[in-house]
Amino acid sequence: MSLFKRENRDAALGNLTDLLALREGGLRNYSGEEVNEQSALGISTVFSAVSLLADSIALLPMKTLRYDRQKVILTEKPKFLEKPNVAQDISMFSLVHQTISTLAMHGNAFILVDRDRQGRPIQLTPIHPEKVKVEMLNGKKVFMLMTKHGQYDRRITTYNMLHLIWYQYPGQLTGISPLRANGNTYGLALAMERHLSQFYGQGGTPSSVLETDRDLTSEQASILKDTWLGNHNRNRKPAVLTGGLKWKAISAAAGDELIAAREQITHEIARVFRIPAHLLLAKDGSNVYSNLESNGLAFIRHTLLPWIRRIEDSFTTLIPGKQFVRLDTDEYARGDQLSRVRSFQVAISSGMMTPNEARAKLDLEPYEGGDKFYIGLQGALIDPTLPPQGIDEHDPTNPMIDE
Repeated sequence: MSLFKRENRDAALGNLTDLLALREGGLRNYSGEEVNEQSALGISTVFSAVSLLADSIALLPMKTLRYDRQKVILTEKPKFLEKPNVAQDISMFSLVHQTISTLAMHGNAFILVDRDRQGRPIQLTPIHPEKVKVEMLNGKKVFMLMTKHGQYDRRITTYNMLHLIWYQYPGQLTGISPLRANGNTYGLALAMERHLSQFYGQGGTPSSVLETDRDLTSEQASILKDTWLGNHNRNRKPAVLTGGLKWKAISAAAGDELIAAREQITHEIARVFRIPAHLLLAKDGSNVYSNLESNGLAFIRHTLLPWIRRIEDSFTTLIPGKQFVRLDTDEYARGDQLSRVRSFQVAISSGMMTPNEARAKLDLEPYEGGDKFYIGLQGALIDPTLPPQGIDEHDPTNPMIDE
């Protein structure tokens, strides 16, 4: 059997190459730094970005719903969505947090699904991408799981494995590794951190120098330096220079340039994760309230919601019937809940929505009589299907009466 069948080659290119490179020390990049999971997380901006994504999504309450005609009804949540893994003490917060963190670092996340004899999920276990190899077998996608013997000898079907992907090309079985795709950016950040540590660890740029026109031996220069430091390093008394000595201050521009370059790298990493720079505590020219507010909304809409949809779609496959999983994003709107409610009030009072339609948008159960359209008048809601007060509903001139 050829090892280079097309169906196996895609899988190998998709994740084995990256994983082997990561295990052997790191992916290659122009900086010469080794980029792997541990070294990348050692970059404070990467750690902050990954934890921000994971925390922001894991804190959202998970609920299950179903459609009943045009209504959305809350349903009882299965036990495995309350406590995914009792044996390993993994809560839903922890499971989602691990899943998002793994996706952000590796581009793939795997969750092993254990089922009872009736096929109902009873336990969910997150699996590190290094422990999984994805292949095609007889035209079907399968997962080869590494066992304690270090071999990929346990075969798992898609029925018992959730596979979440961040970014994927057509025809590939796995997602693209962010560590590989952004290796140069991460490598430059690592090189910058190392250089800054060495620069300031060795005292950085000297604050000043002593100059003289006389030729000094190494021993004389050393004695002069020690004498100067001993007399003037820790006091503010004026120095008296003789013998043609001159004192000259040196600017710390070199250190400032390194810090500015580090700030730029922070912005580059923020772009990788599509996170507004100010959320990673970077300097940002848009740090005014209106800009911060719009950036916050953009962060939710363009960054968090796609991640949330991946979680929702994957977990929905585990529950039966017409049920579906939703993460309650109202947690994000708590600070702006008043504006949201007011927008629904306008929609209801203008006859654009029924109260129950607005409640459905809020994932609330409908109430009896809430399916009618109403029109607001001087703060009161009027049912347009009822005749106006003071008019005989039997009067044939009443426009509310069908002929």
